[in-house]
Order: sequence, then C-alpha cells, then structure tokens
Amino acid sequence: MISGPADLHTHSTHSDGLCSPGDLVRAAATVGLAALAITDHDTLSAIPIAQPEAQRLGLHLIPGVEITADYRNRTIHLLGHFLDPNHAPLQSALLSLRTARLQRLSQLADRLEHLGYPIDLNALRSHWPRASLGRRHLALWLARTGQVQSPEAAFLGPLADHQTADLPSPRLPWADALALIHAAGGTSALAHPPRWLTLADLARLQAAGLTALEVDSPRLSRSRSGSLRQLANRLNLVPIAGSDFHAPDRPGSFVGRLSTPANILGQLLDRKMQPPSTRFS
Repeated sequence: MISGPADLHTHSTHSDGLCSPGDLVRAAATVGLAALAITDHDTLSAIPIAQPEAQRLGLHLIPGVEITADYRNRTIHLLGHFLDPNHAPLQSALLSLRTARLQRLSQLADRLEHLGYPIDLNALRSHWPRASLGRRHLALWLARTGQVQSPEAAFLGPLADHQTADLPSPRLPWADALALIHAAGGTSALAHPPRWLTLADLARLQAAGLTALEVDSPRLSRSRSGSLRQLANRLNLVPIAGSDFHAPDRPGSFVGRLSTPANILGQLLDRKMQPPSTRFS
C-alpha cells in the first residue's frame, strides 16, 4: 500500500524530458510525493537507473511508459503503470516504435534541410544519447543552434503541424497497446484525453481493458477536468492525475504539480490485482 500521493505522468532524458531519471526522483521526494511514475515515450530504460535513488530516498518508483497508439486513424496516448520492465513482448513492441521514430527523425531532418534548417543528426544523437528521439529534440536542437529563437518558435515554424502532417508519429494499434500493457502486469490509462473522443469511444476502450482516465493534467481546464471525472465515474474508470512533466521551462512546471491521491492510487492497485477475466467488466 502506498500511503501518499503519486505523480503518474513524467518524462526524463530517456525520452523527451530534460531532467535525468535521478533528478526526477529527487524532485518527487523534495515535494513530498510518496510515489512517482516515469512514463517515457516508448521506453522503460529510465526505470533501472532511477530505482537505486528511489530506494535510497524511500520513494515508491512505478515502472511506466507512454505509448502512442492509433485509434480509428487518429492519435491517442496510453499510459502503462506498474509494468514488468523485463516483459519481452512489450519490450519488443517498444523497440519497434523507437526504430520507426528514428526513421521518421531522419525524414524530418531531410525536410528541415530542404527548408533551410540544417540538422547534424550525429551531433543530435550524441547530445541525447539515451533519448527516444522525436520532434521535440529537433525543436530543442534548432533553438540550441540559433536557427530559431525557442523550441516553441520551431513548432510554430519549420516543425508546425502542417509541415509534418504527412510524417505522423509511429503508432501501435490501440487494442494491441492495451493488450501489451496488461500482459506486462500493468494498468492502463488514457493520457490527456482528446476532445474528439466520444462517450462511445471511451466505452469501447474500457471494454477492451482501459483501466483509468487522466482527469487532471496541465493541458486540461477546470471545466474539462470536471467533465472527465464524470465520464470516469460513469464508465468505472479510475480518475488519475499527473504533471506530464518534461522540463522546468515555464512557471508552475514541476514534478508533482498535479498528483493522484493515495486513495485513488489504491483503486488503481486494486484493479491491477483483479484477475484478468474480471478486470475489464
């Protein structure tokens, strides 16, 4: 039993965050969290690195991941919590996603070169040697090399959605992603739910095994958060929260800014302990 709050959505330098796994653990302990989930994109590689520091500080480290999934030709993000980091089928699927990410990165770099923004991919890989590289790293590199004023400017300019729409992020089929998370012993949550998802869509995800709904995150307004809590209650989904922390690059951005209280975390653990045949009812 975890006796205090948990931040269930954070990112480290092993994906697109700017803080090391150890830094995340120390930040979580400093703000009084009892538990922390590191949910890097398509990788669990931060977990064994963060674990010794978590043990030293008495913090419960929750092995997690954020998987980009395809749902009816649109993108959703699924969080896995309490995973077995050594589960071979999950690791194989994540490796395939990371390989596809690197291919997309090379294509994006070629496109930026054509637009007049040269990218040194070898230097970029050397600067973030452990990261699951993606569009955010290109934005950071453009800012670092003075080609744009800030990463935000890159996303408004050469990396804008209309420039990269035909190079979508690699995605797993949503049902496969849910199945892998649960096969690895974890619970699943829909991160920052998009507004286009209907009640019927959420019910379909829940019937296929979705455990929880992220009802509070920095991207959500108070009214939207309230609506999501109602949906979670209606569909018997656990209402979780997380900071979606990437970097302390703006006011109010810190690990634990939003957290899941201990009683809700207990509900999530109860779902994890249920037999697979009854967990999704």
